[in-house]
Amino acid sequence: MRKVNVMMALLITGYILGVWSFLVVPKYYMVFGLKGFLISLVPAVVALFLAYNEAQSTKKTRYLIYELLFKVARVPAVIFTLLMFLLVILGVTAYASGWGLVYLFGGNTDLIVPFAILTILLAALLLMLAKGRTLEFISGISVLMILFTIVSTLLIRSKAMSVVTSEQAKYYMNQAVSSITSFSQPLTFEGVIMLLASVIVAFGLGAGVYYVLGSFAPEDLDFRRVLIGVFFLQIVLSFAAAYTMAYSLGPAFQAFEKSVHNPNLSVEETYKMYSQFRALQAYATNSTTPLPQSIKVFYFIPQIIKGNVPGASAITLLLVLSFYFAGLTTIIVLLEMGTQMLSEVMQLGRTKGLAGVSIVGILISIVMTLGSAKTMFFAVPFSVGAIIALIEAYPVLKSDLASKKGIVSISMAFLAFVGISTLYYAFKSSSDAVKLGAVLGLVLLVPLLMNGVLLKSRR
Repeated sequence: MRKVNVMMALLITGYILGVWSFLVVPKYYMVFGLKGFLISLVPAVVALFLAYNEAQSTKKTRYLIYELLFKVARVPAVIFTLLMFLLVILGVTAYASGWGLVYLFGGNTDLIVPFAILTILLAALLLMLAKGRTLEFISGISVLMILFTIVSTLLIRSKAMSVVTSEQAKYYMNQAVSSITSFSQPLTFEGVIMLLASVIVAFGLGAGVYYVLGSFAPEDLDFRRVLIGVFFLQIVLSFAAAYTMAYSLGPAFQAFEKSVHNPNLSVEETYKMYSQFRALQAYATNSTTPLPQSIKVFYFIPQIIKGNVPGASAITLLLVLSFYFAGLTTIIVLLEMGTQMLSEVMQLGRTKGLAGVSIVGILISIVMTLGSAKTMFFAVPFSVGAIIALIEAYPVLKSDLASKKGIVSISMAFLAFVGISTLYYAFKSSSDAVKLGAVLGLVLLVPLLMNGVLLKSRR
């Protein structure tokens, strides 16, 4: 495979291996054990199959995404829904990445938004300056992210095994570790639905990225091989994150246990340690814990190991950088794909298109600091992500460019089932912010009502 093909493969790897591989997917590997892993293979295969067909549709025709949607599929309005979903994912990913980065700078959460903004600006600057070397940069960061993740997991395991002496702490830790490879973990319908939705979101469907990638992919690039490689890397990364969570339970409980007998610690500090332990435990055992609550559990790990695990600084550095790099590579791809889509639709130059996408992503990150907006935006992809992935796949089916039309139809039916189910649980939630997230997600579908107008306007 030529160098450019390797770079394209790593670009796709950098896009797919994102923050959700750390924040959400590991939860279900822990709660459902190997049953959860096997179930996760279904949406993963569906996602990869659809991603392949979407990329091939523009690769074969050499149409840009809007040309394909207008001239072939006759559904130009779809691009507006995909673009708006992309912008939401961009803002949320930047916020999540900034949230992780603050733990390299004392853990001051007031820095989340500044770091989110800097991350988007850094990604935009790289796209402006690096030009032909952007692929090489993403490739290098993707490799570092994978290495750092695996090394940090091994370090946390080694340190936890040597440091945890409390029998109760060992019990909680070993229970969490063994559950990952257990077949005896019970399943819940709601938990399985959220697992399916999480995997779909983790593979990046719904943002139109694969159509854009296919439009400029080298002729000899084999998307099948690339996506199969990413599939296995996604599994490795998610398992590594799951074990990181599991081995953090021991130090978390032991820190709380010691704090109870430490007269120098305040009640508030002791309660904070207890709360972190309980949050980790709920992440590992409760399949129906609301996802917005589960998402923040990952960020407790740097706080838990600090002062409780030898070499905590090195572990935190590797863990946070791997997480940040996962977010950064995804953000670079989202910015580039969003720029191409916006420039094509609005007839803007590249600089203006990149500025527009960056500004919207920054604004979403800023808005996430207001009230319950953070929960609302985090809820969007998990309430309507499958439905938007369904809409994204529809042009392939309608344009007769699918490699296997029958399987595409079955895959779309699967997405419809998951999408309706996640919407049901979102509106059933006791959290108004989660319900608003579902409503906001449905608002993204409004442009579809304008499809007929767009078709007439281009005649």
